[in-house]
Formats: sequence, C-alpha cells, structure tokens
Amino acid sequence: MSDRSSSPYRSPRKNGGKGGGKGAPPAPKDPARRAAYDVLRAVQDRDAYANLLLPSMLRERGIQGRDAALATELTYGALRRQGTYDAILDACIDRSLQSVDNEVLPVLRLGAHQLLSTAIPPHAAVSATVDLARRVVGHHRGRFANAVLRKVGRRSLEDWTAVVAPDRAADP
Repeated sequence: MSDRSSSPYRSPRKNGGKGGGKGAPPAPKDPARRAAYDVLRAVQDRDAYANLLLPSMLRERGIQGRDAALATELTYGALRRQGTYDAILDACIDRSLQSVDNEVLPVLRLGAHQLLSTAIPPHAAVSATVDLARRVVGHHRGRFANAVLRKVGRRSLEDWTAVVAPDRAADP
C-alpha cells in the first residue's frame, strides 16, 4: 500500500505544500520583504497599526526566525524614519513624491531603509527590493524603483541628511 499524500499527481494541501492549495496564490519568493511591504501598505492606506498587524501577519504566513526578524526590522525601521526617507526619495525623483503611485511608495521606503540603515549590502538591497517591486507593482514600475534606489544608494544616511535637512545655523 502506498502513501497517497506523497503522490506527485495530487494537489498540495490547502495549508500544506508550496503552492498553498488549488486556486491560492503561490507563496511569495521573499516572505519577509513581502510581509513588510503589506504592513506598510496597510499603514499607509488604512491607517492600520503596524504593531498589531505585523505579529499576526507573521503568524498567519508562518514566517519565523531570521525572516521574521528581517520583516520586523524592515517594517518598523521604514516607519520610524519615514519622514527622512520621504525627503531623500523626493530629492531622487524628478517629480513630486505625492505623484508617485501608492503601491510604489512602500517599496521605495523599504529599499531606502535597507540601503541607508541596515548592514544589507547595497547591491543585495537594490536587487531584492526591485524583485519585490516587479512582483507587487509590475515590471515597468520595478524599473522606476531600480532607478530611484540606485540614486539613494549613492550617499550615506548622514550625507543625505546634510542635503535634505536645513542647516540649523543658517535657519533661524
């Protein structure tokens, strides 16, 4: 007698297997960054509370260990410095930041946080963020994210702060 559950011809179980079951979307390639993106979108679009949403999302999606730690750092870090990152992003975009699609802004904030405030190598931060952008907002807007993040990565957080923040001595 053979074990039917291991048959290659059966669909994966709804909560088991990689595909998530019949009709369910495939599991994200980078679950930590996708969770961080989804929380940032919820905070931006629905005024959700990240401290309530993120832990439940991590549990629901089965994200644990290093991936959970990365999702937590990306989410809270991007939110903590959102004003600074928005000023930097605004300096790197040829149009106003308000004109950027609501779906793209969280991707750019996640990328800016990785580039400016984490130990993630810049090439890896840009690559992973652009990959996320292509998956959640499409290839064309992924190219836009790539261009913006490459500009962001040209300077450190301290250098960007000197560019975008007013000089206290010159500003009474």
